[in-house]
Amino acid sequence: MRFTTPSLVSLSLLQSALAFTPCPLLGPGFPAFSLDTNSTTISSALKELTGSLDKLYTKGNGSHGEVTPNTTSFSLSLFSTNKGSAADRPVFYDYHYTAPSAKSAVDKDSVYRVGGLTQIFTVWSLLIEVGDGIFNDPVTKYLPELANVHGKDALKYVNWEDVTVGQLASHMGGLARGYCIAESNSPSTAGCLPKNATKAETLAHIAHQTPVAPPGVTPIYSDAGYELLSFILERITGKSYESILKKDILSPLSLSESTLDTSIKESPSLGLYSSITDLSKAGKAILNSTLLPNPQTNRWLKPVTHTSNPANSLGYPWIIYTTGHYPNTSMVDIYTYYSFVDKYSSYIGLVPDFDVGFAILAEDTDAAADLNAHADIIGDVILTALIGTATKQAGANFRGDYVGGSNGTSISVDVDDLPGIFIEEFIVNGTDFRKTLAKLNGIQDPEALSIRLYPTGLVAPAGDKQRVSFRAIFQDKNELADAGTPTCVSWLDVDKLKARGVAMDEFVFVVDGQTAVGVEIPALKVSLERELP
Repeated sequence: MRFTTPSLVSLSLLQSALAFTPCPLLGPGFPAFSLDTNSTTISSALKELTGSLDKLYTKGNGSHGEVTPNTTSFSLSLFSTNKGSAADRPVFYDYHYTAPSAKSAVDKDSVYRVGGLTQIFTVWSLLIEVGDGIFNDPVTKYLPELANVHGKDALKYVNWEDVTVGQLASHMGGLARGYCIAESNSPSTAGCLPKNATKAETLAHIAHQTPVAPPGVTPIYSDAGYELLSFILERITGKSYESILKKDILSPLSLSESTLDTSIKESPSLGLYSSITDLSKAGKAILNSTLLPNPQTNRWLKPVTHTSNPANSLGYPWIIYTTGHYPNTSMVDIYTYYSFVDKYSSYIGLVPDFDVGFAILAEDTDAAADLNAHADIIGDVILTALIGTATKQAGANFRGDYVGGSNGTSISVDVDDLPGIFIEEFIVNGTDFRKTLAKLNGIQDPEALSIRLYPTGLVAPAGDKQRVSFRAIFQDKNELADAGTPTCVSWLDVDKLKARGVAMDEFVFVVDGQTAVGVEIPALKVSLERELP
């Protein structure tokens, strides 16, 4: 994470106030693209990534932070579900570094403890078994014993009937982090849970832990909450957590290098061991909705709450990092989770807008390594290349004139360095339709009308082709941003303008493979053909 100096902030504010700022819809700024590792942009980016990691571990520090090359061994992978050669294997890039102090070299099949990433698998199993409808249920519906633990002192007792299953999954239950385990009969372990405690004793012990905050108020990390989630899973299915995990995820995805340590109480939160190959398979399965219906995955990959860091939101249990260089590039949400347990570190990131992800696993001989520098390098190098690839392919696949309307309708589509494709010329009945659209949108100067199109994610088959939905965002390019913090509320205006009851901002491109061959404008009842170069 880097900070901008005051002088640069002032310059940025001035530039933002003077320059046109697109206000895209949330989501991909460009149409779907192919990710091919042999393309010039991607292959150059992968070489740059290797060079940056080599340099970081040769010097031990860099602009992204410090690392410990003498004691840290790590494995890193990139994976994709995008169309193109990058999706043909579990990972399309991997990098490994073995510390001098390590006993053996690490590779893509090396097994590390992934710690808190186990929580993703716990929620995943819950969604596979019962779906997210359970998230609004009180935990007492499935663990009625908790309802018997109550008191008037809100600082001492959790009001369990107010805690929901979803709050356990998103660390919003306000619960204690965990509890102590008595390794011996020493007086110092008085009040701790015996190591060989039964599940009933464990549940009773968690039930009497004092709260940290009221449920639903603020994120509070809790391993105990995930242990309760596993109890709920077991109550619903009548099976052990370990067997559920194997049946739902590990076996269907052939995650042969992944195992669960059931000897620890926190196994549903911290107990998984895995490799970057297996984590990459899992990440691809999430992006592809291999084990869940698409609507369920779409809901899972959305925020639940903010955190005190404006760049981070929280999900189930995702830590959602929002990156990008707005307004010049679209904001991009990276669904991450990371963990530090004993001497192991783990980090996973999914980028649904680009259908890519990464995994990093590390072991240190002294203490758990900080992997933020590694993730930042991936973001700087790879996300930049992906945006460049999406922009370039959007130009090749959509730029051009679309003609053939019976009423003399035609549009000219182009691409620049900003998010979205845009309509440069719009002719209806031989006249400039931009003037009509400008007037309808309250824009005085038609030349200042921006018509940028963004994919909605709606796709329908059309014979051997596809019909891909876009919506236009109409903006006044002369309207200044608000002191560097533009009021971007384009979602409020979508589908507002109608012609004979049909939205005037809807454009449906007919796509062959990934190449547009035509466009339908429902409000004008016309279908146009693209003049291919």
